[in-house]
Amino acid sequence: MLIFVHGMLSSAEVWHPVIDYFNERGFSCRAVNLREGLDLRKVHIRDYVDKVKAMVTENDIVIGHSMGGLIVQKVAEEATIKGGVAICSAAPKGVKFRGGIVMASAKYAPKVIMGKPFKEDYKYVRKYMLVGVREEDARSIYEKLEKESAIVTYELGMNRIAVDERKVNCPLLFIATKDDRLCAPELVKRIAEKYNAEYRLYDGCHHFFYNDNWQDIAGGIHEFITGL
Repeated sequence: MLIFVHGMLSSAEVWHPVIDYFNERGFSCRAVNLREGLDLRKVHIRDYVDKVKAMVTENDIVIGHSMGGLIVQKVAEEATIKGGVAICSAAPKGVKFRGGIVMASAKYAPKVIMGKPFKEDYKYVRKYMLVGVREEDARSIYEKLEKESAIVTYELGMNRIAVDERKVNCPLLFIATKDDRLCAPELVKRIAEKYNAEYRLYDGCHHFFYNDNWQDIAGGIHEFITGL
């Protein structure tokens, strides 16, 4: 089975077109809703990882976007799976990202301290996640985004989640998009190098679901997983 894991601010619904793509090619699929049933004032990345770990088997392939890509890495470290795909992945501890994104995120520190779930403002999302997307589409996408745990936001933003690459025993594929300013291509490439994993670069923005070429990315994933 293919297990799909969404990113911050997102939900399982974003995977529906991708799931249709793989269903048509004979794959059984399941999209995880990470926040469902959890208290967002208390939830940690650990809770999300445990939720995914509880549903995977050794024959499953886990595919994650952004934060979901980091969860793929943790699941591959702690469980036995057939393979993993991380798209525009958040970075594990030790793989540093650009200072600009850190500075831009600093204004949300009070919200993190308060511990109240929130989502970043439109200007931030537009600049870092939706580069090249038409304005009317970007507005529509933003309205669909959901609030995220302040604790999870802190853990990701402060690069707190460690992964021991020596414990990862399955093939991994890392995918980056050229216009991604949140998880930039050079960052994703460094993450791939941590695992000596395959790396591929495509056109488009961070939220690849909304790129015109999303089927090209799905095709690359299909090629990878059929080779496992």
